[in-house]
Amino acid sequence: MDKNLLKYESNENLVEFFVEEYSKNKLPIPISFRDIFPNMNKLERYTHLIHAYPAKLLFHIPYFFLNNTYFSKEGDVILDPFCGTGTVLLEANLAKRNALGADANPLARKIAIVKTQKINEQKLTKTLELLLQKSKLYKRVEFPDVRNRTFWFPEKTQIELAKIRRAIDELPNGKYKSFFEVCFSNCIKKVSYADPRIAVPVKLNPERFDKDSERYEKIKKRLLELESLDVFEKYKSICSENIVRISSLSCLEDNIYTKIISKNARVLTEKINKQTLIKDGSIDMILTSPPYAGAQKYIRSSSLSLGWLGLTEKEDLKTLDQKNIGRENYSTSELKDVKTGIESADKLLDILFKKNTLRAYIVGNYLLEMKTALDESIRVLKNGGYMVIVIGNNKVCEIEFNTQEYLTKYLQSKGLKLQFKLIDDIKSYGLMTKRNKTADIISREWILVFKK
Repeated sequence: MDKNLLKYESNENLVEFFVEEYSKNKLPIPISFRDIFPNMNKLERYTHLIHAYPAKLLFHIPYFFLNNTYFSKEGDVILDPFCGTGTVLLEANLAKRNALGADANPLARKIAIVKTQKINEQKLTKTLELLLQKSKLYKRVEFPDVRNRTFWFPEKTQIELAKIRRAIDELPNGKYKSFFEVCFSNCIKKVSYADPRIAVPVKLNPERFDKDSERYEKIKKRLLELESLDVFEKYKSICSENIVRISSLSCLEDNIYTKIISKNARVLTEKINKQTLIKDGSIDMILTSPPYAGAQKYIRSSSLSLGWLGLTEKEDLKTLDQKNIGRENYSTSELKDVKTGIESADKLLDILFKKNTLRAYIVGNYLLEMKTALDESIRVLKNGGYMVIVIGNNKVCEIEFNTQEYLTKYLQSKGLKLQFKLIDDIKSYGLMTKRNKTADIISREWILVFKK
């Protein structure tokens, strides 16, 4: 990144520089949002850390795009059609903008709502005390439908989790119950045999390492600790930390809101589970980080929480996964030749289908579904409104899949005007993991800025 970028006194000035610089040569501008906002790197910011989730958007990015009057103004409506756990929604509210979100993962939707709500700190503290007292007194428990439950949890842990869940279930529906459900979800993986370093559940196994190694000893120690872990105390600790985080939202203005409106970025409705669509041209700005093609197993990474919270009772994990754009699981009967209508993408797909039919179909169908989602976003965006997309390329069969180029070409074909492109290297992308020989980790983020 050019260090001269640090001299700009305001976000507006920097945006104007980006527009002018890009107009000269049409080359992407290297940038580091961590360097531009160094004070945000070490500090915990409001409720962003209320729950772990794979591939969270760096909050510096929405902070930059929302804290100026170039793209939006106070009171405007900001849409994130791939909202995940609400990074953009929270930053929009903090910048005095209203926020609408959509996501296919029911756990992500629940977290996004909780992390953007003001909730009374004293009442949360009192409710937590009573909840724990009640849960410890239960003699009878029922276990939810968690796949391979005994594989992932010690018997004592299963019982204590079930008692906590029962106490939460008996709370009246509303934001307090949702808060304690989110804390419960965040506790689950922490008290399981799952490796905390990996997004999807992978059981800790010391035998994968040399018996004289430090890693072997650490895992053995961890497994021993899990057998006697006090789940009630762990849950209390997580709740207490999150109560402090929630209390930081007292600064939010009462007239500013966040709403989750849809489970599907391809069908943006006025309310979740309703059929009435958002009106054309009703959104002031769109800021989103769509899923990458086959790069994250969002549902699988949430599987333990989804099971314990009972969020898979109406739909199993496979059904939930099928609703995600960028998914990897397809049956052989689904695999077929894909044409996206994006010339450079179709040329690559022809090559990929000869190398690996499954991986070719994954990325080809991803583009088809992304086109539908982008069409819906374009429909609801006001004329003159901005669409900011944060996306990454990845490799398929050792060949670069240039997602940002394909989405750029498609949006331009729909009449949107590209204002500028930025590139930010990912220094630490928490839960991203390299998957197999035919795919690759994502090492850079592209920020694409369009105007309708």
